[in-house]
Amino acid sequence: MQCEGGMMEITSVNVEQMKTNAIEVSELLKTMAHPERLMVLCQLINGEVGVGELQQSSMLSQSAFSQHLTVLRKQNMIKARKESQQVFYSLSDPRVVQLIQSLQTVFCN
Repeated sequence: MQCEGGMMEITSVNVEQMKTNAIEVSELLKTMAHPERLMVLCQLINGEVGVGELQQSSMLSQSAFSQHLTVLRKQNMIKARKESQQVFYSLSDPRVVQLIQSLQTVFCN
């Protein structure tokens, strides 16, 4: 990418590469696009968090919240670790880490 007057110009090599990955990228972004799932991913950016702590910032019922965690797990964006009765989640896809960091840079700084 090259900057010209503050705008990014995508080179033809990047466009061809994006064509190859467009379906995968759109599926990844579609999963991240729900506000509840996005907030879970944001909370996990600094490391492992217990499910109870994750749910505290959500207005959803436990059942609905659990369904969103299942979607993220099935897409391999997060992984679960069980310790006794507690379940801890962490990010499992380095692409998601990079995307969340980029989103935080753009929207949270």
